[in-house]
Amino acid sequence: MEAPVPGQYNCASELMPDAVAAAAVRAPQQPQTRTMHSDSVLSLFSGAGGFSFGFSQAGLKPLCGADVDTDACATYEANVGSPCHNLDLSTATPDFFKQLTQGREPLAIIGGPPCQGFSTAGARNTLDPRNKLIFNYLHIVNELRPRWFVFENVEGLLTAAQGDALFALVREFLRIGYSVRLHKVNFAAYGLPQTRKRVLIIGNKLGVDFPFPDELYSFESGKSKKKSEKPLAPSLEQAIAGLGRPNADRTTRVAYTSATPANPYDALMRMGNETETVSLHHTDPSPDDIARFSLLRPGQTMKDLPEHLWHDSYRRRAFRRVMDGTPTERRGGAPAGIKRLHGHLNALTITSAASREFVHPTEHRPLTLRECARLQSFPDAYEFVGNAQSAAQQIGNAVPPLAAAVLAQHLIAIDGRFGSGLSTSDLAIGNNARLLGFLLTEASGKSPALQRTESLLNDIQRQAQLA
Repeated sequence: MEAPVPGQYNCASELMPDAVAAAAVRAPQQPQTRTMHSDSVLSLFSGAGGFSFGFSQAGLKPLCGADVDTDACATYEANVGSPCHNLDLSTATPDFFKQLTQGREPLAIIGGPPCQGFSTAGARNTLDPRNKLIFNYLHIVNELRPRWFVFENVEGLLTAAQGDALFALVREFLRIGYSVRLHKVNFAAYGLPQTRKRVLIIGNKLGVDFPFPDELYSFESGKSKKKSEKPLAPSLEQAIAGLGRPNADRTTRVAYTSATPANPYDALMRMGNETETVSLHHTDPSPDDIARFSLLRPGQTMKDLPEHLWHDSYRRRAFRRVMDGTPTERRGGAPAGIKRLHGHLNALTITSAASREFVHPTEHRPLTLRECARLQSFPDAYEFVGNAQSAAQQIGNAVPPLAAAVLAQHLIAIDGRFGSGLSTSDLAIGNNARLLGFLLTEASGKSPALQRTESLLNDIQRQAQLA
């Protein structure tokens, strides 16, 4: 890649701090043998490796990943460069991971258990068997006793079972000796070019209090926004700039529009990509879809089209919501079908359906998988194993590497082994576990379910004060 034009920008850090920038853009590494040591990180439910890749670029390369998805494990190994064990974490025993760490204390366990049962993108079912994986994560933490854990999940977890699920999870983390802090965060505040709300629970067995990482950016996607004196996170058009026109053939790689990056985020995504071409940048919309897309302005959805252009699946769902009396909390949100995005704003949350449902701001086509990967902060050199459907799922389910790097760097900054001044000997280990704090929303109003969750968490803190 040629050097940036003088005066256009000095370096990637003009967009985001150096430490964050590095996480999103360094070239994937080939699988290699890694020497185990006491500062090892284990990645559970690792998927395509977004969480692990971000940690790696911050200097905390995981010892291994673990996931039930074969394609995701292959993607992980090809890009993160450490083994990914293809196994079912609902049946895997902690002994398996103890053997990997040779009985040593891991620095951290990271992971985001499958969240479909709690997701607001679909009908929520707190009895979904996938939800028990959250407590299996806790069981492995209890047996391996890492200094830290970082747990990520969808915001639907906050009100699942009217708050009882989150209450039980936090209470169990405290019971096994971990002090925890819980926040709902929007990863756009850390520089991601999409608004992506997630629940983070970070805990340590050291008994030490700690803050969450400071927010670095303001953001606005048309649906979520937080304006401040902070710079705006990269917009959608900034994030996908520099990519050439998509090809209709998935097997064809597409060259960049020019040798010079269009902006700092484009430069970040290109770094390490020696081919100067990208995969997964393909689309082939049908004539009917082109007709639909041509009528949509930014921000408009399927409901803004004439009914004869509605997808059959959208029509059935839209009428069902009106006619069958399904309770609001079980409808899974208003159907959009398709939606044209605003180019000058941050993108909406990237899911596994984004390359079908999100329409390019100015072109009459959906976003490509590579554009979705960029919006998730996967660099262009990151390759995904499997067919298009598998790649879409891997991209949409991932923890964005950029956000993961912010969390890793924050952990490094507050852990004594890395020179922060925190001394384990000065702390009460295992008998001082407490709920350090929580942030469920920054909105002035709360739903009845969220109010109940808040009340349950307040009860935990009150009981600790009385103990």
